[in-house]
Amino acid sequence: MARKVTSLPTVTLTSREILEAVAVRMGNKKAPTAAQKRQKKSHALSMTSSLFKQQIDFINDTSRRKAAICSRRSGKSYAAGRYLIKEALDDEGTTCVYIARTREAAKRILWSSLKEANQKYRLGIKFNNADLIATFPNRSQILFTGANDASDVDKLRGAAFSLAVLDEAAFFNIDLKELVNEVLTPALLDRDGSLVMISTPNSACAGFFYDITEKGAYNFSIHRWTVKENPYMRHAIAAIEDDIRNGILNPSEPSFKREYLGLWVRDDQDIVYPYGEHNLFEEAPESDDWEYVLGIDLGYHDATAFVVAAWCSDHPHLYLLDEYKQSKMLVSDVEDKIRAFMRDYDFNAIVMDTGGGASKMVLETFKERSGLPVKGARKTGDKIGMIKMMNSDLNTGIIKVHKNMELLKEWDKLQFNKAKTAEDKRYDNHLSDAALYAWAESRNWLFEEKTSGPERGSPEWYRQLEDDMEQHLLDREEHEKYDQDLWGIGYSDQDLWVN
Repeated sequence: MARKVTSLPTVTLTSREILEAVAVRMGNKKAPTAAQKRQKKSHALSMTSSLFKQQIDFINDTSRRKAAICSRRSGKSYAAGRYLIKEALDDEGTTCVYIARTREAAKRILWSSLKEANQKYRLGIKFNNADLIATFPNRSQILFTGANDASDVDKLRGAAFSLAVLDEAAFFNIDLKELVNEVLTPALLDRDGSLVMISTPNSACAGFFYDITEKGAYNFSIHRWTVKENPYMRHAIAAIEDDIRNGILNPSEPSFKREYLGLWVRDDQDIVYPYGEHNLFEEAPESDDWEYVLGIDLGYHDATAFVVAAWCSDHPHLYLLDEYKQSKMLVSDVEDKIRAFMRDYDFNAIVMDTGGGASKMVLETFKERSGLPVKGARKTGDKIGMIKMMNSDLNTGIIKVHKNMELLKEWDKLQFNKAKTAEDKRYDNHLSDAALYAWAESRNWLFEEKTSGPERGSPEWYRQLEDDMEQHLLDREEHEKYDQDLWGIGYSDQDLWVN
């Protein structure tokens, strides 16, 4: 008699579950107790209860790449903090990272909030205040850091994260696209991690975060909410409404729309170098009379920047047509780059920023050691005044910029400070300064519109030549008579150089 075989239910285990089971059997890992499971569930429920719908939807979104464009006081950073805690609790032994524009900003925005959550929910987190590392009882960690320059970015290379959060992503100094694509994306591969970007809009309406949230680039899941959706900010909403009624806030102003409505609205008054389509070119016009100047803005940790400008007698415009930017350049590196540019361009002038002591040292080194024809850039005590003069040439279309230059990306972001007395230090201005020095040294304003005249060699041309010569002699005679009347003696041009 055949024995009846009862089919068993199919059990599907993930690789992680299998490994964990093996680890438990071998005694390398203790299975979580029922009390621990209840505590973990209790933590999750408690923290979720403090969130409102838009925050919960954002956290529960299963997309590997997601972004939130929000207003001020909307609770976006609070949601990010809860998201980090949830990930650390749910995934034992994992590492998460919270990245603000600077390390100080990261500490100010979320470090204290994490400590409050630890105390409120008894999470048992240990805090390393020196390194800004929060370690959970399950060995998970949250790292807090900044990405203000290339050295900060380099510290993140080679790491492995399950969750990376970028806060105030619209205001980073560095190339955010490079940070995301070259550093964070590889760091998230091991654990199939998630990348989260949150921010209010910037006034330039430009940059990587703008492309993501406004243009739909790079396949991010987009979330939007404002302070009006935050039930914990009713008092703030009432205060905003009072300020509107009293004329303190104007809902029609671009700043209001950005700060309180989370909308991308450009404000050219904040932009240092406002340019338009009339300033862009693809190919410079033909001419046999091009003259070139190289503007250099020196740096070390900050980038050293080079911009090539050109003009000619045939056209009234100044063309910004070449550039280079790199951080941590040594004196010899700068010298080599200048020589490389000199192989491509016959410079009338090479001008260098000599604002700081190091810059002056470099300039003197060039003069004494290399023989390079470098001189100090034309600078006044009123940089803002120089910028306004250059902007006048931008406005009239006198300045033309090659459409593919990185300089334009700087101009898209570079803003004045709130008092409009200086450039906002949060944004790069190195290529911008190099372009400013090149513009100040250029001579495109010597262009004179050519007028039609008689054909060369014609009787009319000879008569015009005679008239010009006669006028020149009359002017010279008058000049010499003036000198005799004034000084009592005549002198030649050569006498002017005799001391």
